[in-house]
Amino acid sequence: MNEEVIKAAQKTFIALKNPYGSVERVFPNIIEEYAHCQDITYLGVKNVGTISIAFIHKLKTKGFYLHTLDKASVAGRAVDISLKNPYTGLPMTGSSSGTAINVLIGVNDILWAVSVRS
Repeated sequence: MNEEVIKAAQKTFIALKNPYGSVERVFPNIIEEYAHCQDITYLGVKNVGTISIAFIHKLKTKGFYLHTLDKASVAGRAVDISLKNPYTGLPMTGSSSGTAINVLIGVNDILWAVSVRS
């Protein structure tokens, strides 16, 4: 089996395990995209209504595939008391703390954390 496919599958296994409580939803079928193209970037998106599905589809045309919907801090607070930094054990900061954790631990390659309307 191709080493890149194995690495991609491992990212999904970590996301499904959700060791830091930073993932709200995983899209494991992303692995099927490797049958068509192996130049795929796993994308994590903060789970807020202002990031539209249409925008996510536009990102896909550029090789960015939605892998996870990530936990956002309550009310967009600057300090997220519900998630801990995997390295320091301190509370995460920023409203996109779940998305940041998922990049940090290797679940996703890139994050999209700003609120966008398309």
